[in-house]
Amino acid sequence: MESAGKTTDKLSFRRTKISPQLMTWLTFMVMSVALLIWVWLTHQSIPEPNLTTIGLVVLVGLFSFGSNVFDVLSLRRNDLSLREPLMGFEPISAGLLAYLLFPDQRKLAYLIAFVLGFFVARWGINRRKLKKSQKKGLVYLWIGVLLYAVLPSIYQIALEHISPSWLALLRCLLVLVLVTLFFAPKNLAKQLTLRRFNYTVVAGVFYAIGAVVSMYAISIYGVALTMLFLMLGPALRYLSGYFILGENVRRGEVLSSLMLAVIVAMAAFAG
Repeated sequence: MESAGKTTDKLSFRRTKISPQLMTWLTFMVMSVALLIWVWLTHQSIPEPNLTTIGLVVLVGLFSFGSNVFDVLSLRRNDLSLREPLMGFEPISAGLLAYLLFPDQRKLAYLIAFVLGFFVARWGINRRKLKKSQKKGLVYLWIGVLLYAVLPSIYQIALEHISPSWLALLRCLLVLVLVTLFFAPKNLAKQLTLRRFNYTVVAGVFYAIGAVVSMYAISIYGVALTMLFLMLGPALRYLSGYFILGENVRRGEVLSSLMLAVIVAMAAFAG
């Protein structure tokens, strides 16, 4: 779902020239509505408010807001395939942090997979000469990666106090409020065309589905195993970058994603 959403976002940047502010705000608006409908249709009980729950939800919202803002700024400047070697560090770093924080998720096969994945992702970093704007985009992406690395562990703790669906919804609502306050699009009536709206609705629905699925995965299987499977994400985005966006995907990048897929399969089987 994440890969489908990123591909749709990149198509929107190319074809509609949408601004990062409008895309971020509208995406979280769509996600919030979609998740609200999901919570209503599935009759999710309202979580009991207390200081711990409120504090964890606020923390999730702040980290998510930061990671998403910097990710969108990077996506606007870089090819989807150019970002993927660094995007591969997201689940690896998140998985390693979870391995350190949660003793019950410590399996040697996972640790070996994350360490090997780190070196494979590092080897697969794109060495093309970057334009000035692309270098700036990679700085944004690094910040987003670092913020994202902490998020799944916060999810794991928060899910002990709140259901996956409600955590996904409250996270989106809080990010939407923060985006509206600090990153709101200007001249909304002029910027919001039907074409931009349609692209963002499609991407937002993909992201909303992915948010719920990932929350349930972390709740049931833990951060380490969930992040292990998310290491397959770059391979999917390379395929979409090549076949849908027509980007120049290098053989080294494809090979590194295939190596990650083999590592994930072996670790999942051994674990």
